[in-house]
Amino acid sequence: MSLKRKELPRYQGKESQVLALKIKEVRQAVDGTGVIVPDDDFYPEFEVSHEYMSLNQPKKGGYYVETIDGQPFYLEGKDFDKQYSLMK
Repeated sequence: MSLKRKELPRYQGKESQVLALKIKEVRQAVDGTGVIVPDDDFYPEFEVSHEYMSLNQPKKGGYYVETIDGQPFYLEGKDFDKQYSLMK
């Protein structure tokens, strides 16, 4: 199943909004790509590129984050929680 971007939870920061999912598990393949398993079972696991894995080194408890224009990045859980709050 693929991740549908428009369904991701939206969070508000001081200066910007982002889409994000808390990470329950990260699995890295031999080719360097990865699979992220979201903490919320409503969302399917999804693949991320070798580049994403190499640059971000995502971990359990952190957040997979996308800017509104679609740029993915990673934040540790404590850093994400300080900067963003879930929009209702």
